[in-house]
Amino acid sequence: MGAMSELHIKMQDEMMNAIHRAKEGEITTLDALIYLEKERKNLENSLAIVKSFKDEHLENISNEASDYKDGYKGFMIEVRNGGRTFKYNHIKEWQQAEASKKAIEEKSKQAFISKEKGLLTATEDGEEIELPEITYRKSSVILKEKR
Repeated sequence: MGAMSELHIKMQDEMMNAIHRAKEGEITTLDALIYLEKERKNLENSLAIVKSFKDEHLENISNEASDYKDGYKGFMIEVRNGGRTFKYNHIKEWQQAEASKKAIEEKSKQAFISKEKGLLTATEDGEEIELPEITYRKSSVILKEKR
């Protein structure tokens, strides 16, 4: 096992230890959160370094990997071209449909808000407005360091 693997395992152990200590009441949940968030940010920075390396060296990686069709040091290395993305926002017909869709969404949303307040949810003609289905994202905790 290499030094980096050992360091990674040690870091994971320390994170799990902080969680355990919080569960046991040895430290506050907030202290554990602050520690874990700092570690998460460090890990994200490390991942960004890896991504940047791959992006910057894509051509060299592709060239070197082509010499090793059966793999290199136990790894198969593929370089895949990016996928296609279709954009429609410059098409007038699409713009009109999108505007129509947004108007429907807004009308339905306002009807829902009105119903929550105990108000009517019908059009001026008395037609009942169909309400949207509501889903909720999971709650999150935001941690910002004071400056």
